[in-house]
Amino acid sequence: MMFFVLAITALFVGISVYFFFRAEKLQRFVLTQKRDSAATKKENKGLVDSMALIAGRYEEFAKNRLVQLKERAQIQQNDQLIQYCELISPLINNYTIIFRECLKGKGRLKGIAQKCFDNHDPKDFKQFVSFLMKGEKNMKRLWASNNLNGYICLVEALLVLHEKDHTPTMPANELKRRQVLLKEAANNS
Repeated sequence: MMFFVLAITALFVGISVYFFFRAEKLQRFVLTQKRDSAATKKENKGLVDSMALIAGRYEEFAKNRLVQLKERAQIQQNDQLIQYCELISPLINNYTIIFRECLKGKGRLKGIAQKCFDNHDPKDFKQFVSFLMKGEKNMKRLWASNNLNGYICLVEALLVLHEKDHTPTMPANELKRRQVLLKEAANNS
């Protein structure tokens, strides 16, 4: 009988030691996972902050270009270009909002763009879509992609579309003066 009690005690001690070391191993694994999780969260926060910064900078650039395009249209008294600028302004003025929504996943561009246009004037969204459908095949494809990359490229294409047509030409003497300054700067460096 004593042998039986000793054997059961030894078995329980053996099992206890096994589970103790197993628990220690699992505890180290959990700690490692917690550290990895914290590092991943920190990295994700950095990436999110970077994306917000990029969205802000892209918005700033796009808005500045739109303002320049509007100013050029007003100086040239080009009513068609003024209407074009008004048509695309909700898409550009809400750049960061649309950028963030598109980051959440594919299929969000059209929905959030419509909300932005509706806040401006509900009829404008239909006019904008109609303009895109009548336009170049490239712009239709960018709009149809319905994602962040399509949005960024679409804004760029919309701004470039009329920037080239309405860029004032530089007088020949000013062009020559700038070329000389560039050459001098290149030689000095």
